[in-house]
Amino acid sequence: MFPLPPLTDEQRAIIERAAALARERFAPRAARHDAEASFPYENYADLRRAGFLALTVPKEYGGLGADPIAYAHALREIAKGCSATGLTFNMHSTVTTFVAALGTEAQKRRYFAAIVERGQLIASITSEPEQSFRDKFVLNTVFRKVPGGYHVAGVKQFCSLGDAADYYFVTGIVEGTTTAKEGVISALIPKDAAGVKIEGLWNATGMRGTISHTMRYDSTVAAESVIGTPGALLAIDLSGFALGYAGVYLGIGEAAFEFMVEYAKTRTLRPSTEPMAHHPLVQRTVAETGTAIRAARLLLHDAARVRMTGDREATMLAVNQAKTYCADVGLMATEKALRLAGGRGILKELPLERWHRDALAGPVMPPSNDRCLETAGKLLCGLRAATLEFQ
Repeated sequence: MFPLPPLTDEQRAIIERAAALARERFAPRAARHDAEASFPYENYADLRRAGFLALTVPKEYGGLGADPIAYAHALREIAKGCSATGLTFNMHSTVTTFVAALGTEAQKRRYFAAIVERGQLIASITSEPEQSFRDKFVLNTVFRKVPGGYHVAGVKQFCSLGDAADYYFVTGIVEGTTTAKEGVISALIPKDAAGVKIEGLWNATGMRGTISHTMRYDSTVAAESVIGTPGALLAIDLSGFALGYAGVYLGIGEAAFEFMVEYAKTRTLRPSTEPMAHHPLVQRTVAETGTAIRAARLLLHDAARVRMTGDREATMLAVNQAKTYCADVGLMATEKALRLAGGRGILKELPLERWHRDALAGPVMPPSNDRCLETAGKLLCGLRAATLEFQ
């Protein structure tokens, strides 16, 4: 509905393909996956056929090599069709950028081939019970050195993609180290590895199709499955997660806004003989929501553009601002749409209550909006800042 800043032909093609998949394939299935709390396997089959599972895999390894602008807007379009697909796709796609940044040449060939040729999925897993990213995060998952690799032991929660993933990108700390700077490390653990099991089934208010189970790891991984050296993870740009989340939650808000506009244009309530769109209060609501949506799209686009420059501090500021604003706008738009629809808005026959439940996760998803604002505020005041800090 609102125009984007100028795009390259390649960017536009990726975004339009994502929008078509979301509109024609994902949206009709979204209510079922929400009701069943089931993973959208059919959507991922569509993404696989379209080559999108390799969206962020570098072109030299057979991927699409999408830049941050194409990626953020493609994710926004995917989330308009299915929130759970958008959110889990961000997890998978962001991990591929970690492999590109930290992996050896052999690891890149191995894991990128798994994605490009076999359509395999990777889940990123850092969150742990009783831990929070609101302050310094203390990793309790331990990597203990053993001959030929590490033994990994710990419990992770919010494991989006759950048992649908083929690999788990598990982050922990090397036994005997005292700080994350010297000891944080990650490994790709296959789903069928011994010692991987579901600890608790996902049953949430929103984002039900992400099947974000709690998982326990008590597994041995070979050295060739460890991505990067201890501490290396903290040296790369980790903003891809937050940029993707901004796109996802804005996409949910856009879906609600587009529904709101169509509803106002076509719904007539007695005794009026004109559609709701003729009522001044409805016009104000549509204008207010539309203005916020448009501003959020521009902020998202600018954050992606800044990320392409490679300026880490500028990226940190832009992405934190985009994530908090897009998440807030997504939630606001779903609430405004519910109110405009009145009592019908909470009925399952309409998608509004589902979108609202999904959008509730946006402001608290790491980095939470409070953390994003704290980080942005520090940067604007000329202070040292880090979005994610490990103990």
